[in-house]
Amino acid sequence: MDKQTTASKVAEHNIVKARTSIIQKGHLGMASMITPLILKEVSKDVCSTMATDGTHIFWCESFVNESSHEELEFVLMHEALHCTWAHHLRRNDRNPELWNIATDYAINGELNRSGSISYWKMPKDALYDSKYDGKTADEIYAILLQEKDQKDQENDQADNSSDDGDQSDGSSDGSSDGSSDGDSDDQDQSNGGDKKDGDDLANANDGKPSNTSQAGGVWDAVSQDGKPLTKQENIDAQRELANKVRLADSMSRSCGSGYDNSFNRRVNEIDVETANYLEKIQDWLVSVFPDQTSWNRPHRNHIWKDSTYKKGNYLPSRVSSVMGGTLAIGVDVSGSTSYYMDGFMSQIQGLVEQCNIEKVKVCWCSTIVHHDEEGNYWDEVDISAGESLLDITPRGGGGTELTPIFELVNNYTDDVADLQGLIVFTDGEFYPVKTKHEPDIPVLWATIDMTWGVDESEFGEAIHLPPHCLRSDLDLAS
Repeated sequence: MDKQTTASKVAEHNIVKARTSIIQKGHLGMASMITPLILKEVSKDVCSTMATDGTHIFWCESFVNESSHEELEFVLMHEALHCTWAHHLRRNDRNPELWNIATDYAINGELNRSGSISYWKMPKDALYDSKYDGKTADEIYAILLQEKDQKDQENDQADNSSDDGDQSDGSSDGSSDGSSDGDSDDQDQSNGGDKKDGDDLANANDGKPSNTSQAGGVWDAVSQDGKPLTKQENIDAQRELANKVRLADSMSRSCGSGYDNSFNRRVNEIDVETANYLEKIQDWLVSVFPDQTSWNRPHRNHIWKDSTYKKGNYLPSRVSSVMGGTLAIGVDVSGSTSYYMDGFMSQIQGLVEQCNIEKVKVCWCSTIVHHDEEGNYWDEVDISAGESLLDITPRGGGGTELTPIFELVNNYTDDVADLQGLIVFTDGEFYPVKTKHEPDIPVLWATIDMTWGVDESEFGEAIHLPPHCLRSDLDLAS
């Protein structure tokens, strides 16, 4: 047995030992998430630490053998939480490097809240910043993306202002390319030797970030043949994962382990918060569309089908008023809301159908309200004719100033008398709107983050939309 093989066997033994130790310490819920993950060794140039795709744990021999027992326990629990929070299923089209960073900050913040950072030892390359404590990976990603965009703009401006001429640029490029090629060849040689059993599977993963230096990464889930999951496969995987998390929650509560109540928080976020905020929006809609209700057998489309929200119950049908009425929706189209747009529109579509609201008008606002090619500021959707909010296309993007929505309603909407209420969908990061812009209809701030923009606006009700509940790729029906 050669030296490298011996080192690999020692490393795998250390991982198994750390996994067993987590069980022995009573963290059965966490262990139930870790144990099914298949161990796959990879070369250092493929992954220099550890990572998971929800099915495997990829590990680098040198990282494992250089880590202490407590550090390995920490990283294994870190990877288990990646799976618990479905980070391997929720990247979508987001940047893999930024998504890894965001999810790591979120998980290590959770570990810090539980006291695990002090109880076990966080590796030196792990990412933690107290300013992200309590934030979801989705929220952190939006912050990181905004910071990256700003930095890229600053770099572009600096490059444009320091043009050294074609001759200088050519010389620099040639020198750089030659040096880079030489370094690459040397690195290939230094990484030579036997290929590890997980290399091919890892290299085929489109969701693997190029930078794998932080301890405990997450890659996209793949099918058994190593291909990206189809939409249906992703939905099925999330449903199966939800059952595993429920089992982990049950196991952790049965043995009384303190930390593993993270599973309970995860279950509650999906099963409770979703129902709560949808019920609040429905209550608001009923209050601003005060039509009569009937307990006659409803049309099948008015039966709520979401398992997290009174599944199987017949809610009262709405009897339309002869006066009609239209719901207005103003959408904040800053970059951070784009990831939740389909989820929000899908859920609002279900609510307006259930409440028998026949027409909806939608406008799109950044620092201005954006019109279409024909000059229309409102997209009109006739729900009663079978039209859907999911069929309209957002317009605009950039910064956030929501006052133009109210100026449009107050001054530039011909049929304003037909509007019964206005919902403003936003990430919460906007300049507060003053009382002088308050319209003569009820306003609901549907906000992803309850920040100063909502807190300091001088009118309207506010409802918090949990980001994890706005995922259009998640089928909430079990």
